[in-house]
Amino acid sequence: MIVQIVLDKSVTSAEYGDLMRSVGWGNDYTGDLIQKSLAAYPFIAHARTDTGQLVGLVSAFSDGAFSTMLGELVVHPDWRRHGIGRRLLQAVETSFMGVPVYVKPLGEAASFFASCGYKLPSTPMQVMFNRNGSEG
Repeated sequence: MIVQIVLDKSVTSAEYGDLMRSVGWGNDYTGDLIQKSLAAYPFIAHARTDTGQLVGLVSAFSDGAFSTMLGELVVHPDWRRHGIGRRLLQAVETSFMGVPVYVKPLGEAASFFASCGYKLPSTPMQVMFNRNGSEG
């Protein structure tokens, strides 16, 4: 089956929620939250089969000069190891050529990014967060 990479935001809330659930990233993806997230990212690319099924998505923020931050890179478990994640990552890199791309890999994703040529910085970095008034 052919998988096409599409560079636009034509992703429905339902299919995005289904994709996130398929990888175990929760069940609380409401339509409003999904649309808010998709609208906030200046860059979205997604992978679709020739039947239209959403099988992957990547999002990113970039200033176009000094840094590009990957938001999500998600590939449906049934479609992993078919080059889809690598193609989605390449779409980001091509769109922001010459601008460093930073990722925050979770768990086993670090080995995927390493296989794509990503390295640990010479100065250790940490990810920190604050729920900013939200519970949890």
